Amino acid sequence: MAGSREVVAMDCEMVGMGPHRESGLARCSLVNVHGAVLYDKFIRPEGEITDYRTRVSGVTPQHMVGATPFAVARLEAPFPSFPVAVE
Repeated sequence: MAGSREVVAMDCEMVGMGPHRESGLARCSLVNVHGAVLYDKFIRPEGEITDYRTRVSGVTPQHMVGATPFAVARLEAPFPSFPVAVE
């Protein structure tokens, strides 16, 4: 379908951070072309969450209790041969 690369879809949920409610990643989900879940985690952004945007995101304070820290999540590769960009 796409050569040797796997086709995936990604959905992210965002929360508001700081006094200006800038967007921070709170959940990342990846599925393949068949709908199989490749990655689905709540991610605790760096900084103070000031707006959970629960009505839109579905994210609540309880989800952040056991969430993966952003610094850890950004290093997790759902595909063994998929390069992870680290800045």
